[in-house]
Formats: sequence, structure tokens, C-alpha cells
Amino acid sequence: MSNLYQWFVWLHVLAAFVFFFSHGAEMATAFMLPKEKDANGMKALLNISQITHIPFGAFGVSMLLLLITSVYMGVTAGWWRRVWWELSFLIMVGMVVWMSWYARKYYSPIRKALGLKYMTGFSTYNPAETPESMDIVYALVAKTKPRLLAWVGLIFTATLLFLMRFKPF
Repeated sequence: MSNLYQWFVWLHVLAAFVFFFSHGAEMATAFMLPKEKDANGMKALLNISQITHIPFGAFGVSMLLLLITSVYMGVTAGWWRRVWWELSFLIMVGMVVWMSWYARKYYSPIRKALGLKYMTGFSTYNPAETPESMDIVYALVAKTKPRLLAWVGLIFTATLLFLMRFKPF
């Protein structure tokens, strides 16, 4: 393989590390939010997790680099015609769609109820509204499932790593 290909491999691995590193705040928020009872503490947790989602934040840049390097390496190495590569690509897209759906379904209503900016759809930002009662906020937080979120992320990731490492088909 060419020297440029090796640089793309390095960039792909780096982007994956940045992608996972940028999710540390989200996972911490998912597990800490149900334990927090103060509205300001909840707002702080939810705002910290938003830092990586600014337009050119770590999450967006790492996703773009993962996409570019995946396509380049898939085409250059001829993997794009292999089932494992196609499946890996679909799993990554599926993971992004599921995680985005989960965040909009469970965490955006909490942000809205606390009087914070919130998202709807895939990336529509909505202005802050009048806060709801804390009883409503607690009920929304109680619906979250941080362990499910963690397990789905782990299973998707383990499957991707298996496919990339062993290239079974």
C-alpha cells in the first residue's frame, strides 16, 4: 500500500479515538443526570455534553474524517465491494441514526423542560422556552436508559472492530 494510504489509516484511527473521546461527556451525563436533583446541576450536565456538538466540534470533525477515510480506504484497497466493508459502513450509519434518535427522544425534551435550547429532527435547534415544573423534569429523566445507551454503543463498536480487524466476508 502507498504511503498516502498509511496516512489515511493513521487519520482513521485518530478520528475514531477523537469520536469516542468526545462522547465521554455524553456518557457521564447519561449516568449522572438521574442522580442530579437540582435544576441548575441538570442544566450544567446537559450543557457540558453539548460542547462536542458545535458545528465544527470534535464530534462533527471526527465523523467527517471517519467518513472520508473509510471511503478512501475502501476504494483504494478494493474493500468497498466486500460484504464486511459494506456492513461496517451500514452499521456506522445505523449507529449515528439510532443515537441521534435516542438523544432527540429522551434528552431534548429534558433540555426543553429545563428551559434550555434543544434540538428536534436531525439537527434543528430550537430556542429556550419557559421551564416546566421539576416534577415534569424528573418524570422525563426517569424515562432515560443510560445502560441501554452504553450497551448499544458498545455492541455497535465491538461489531465494527470485529469486522475491520478480521474482515470475515
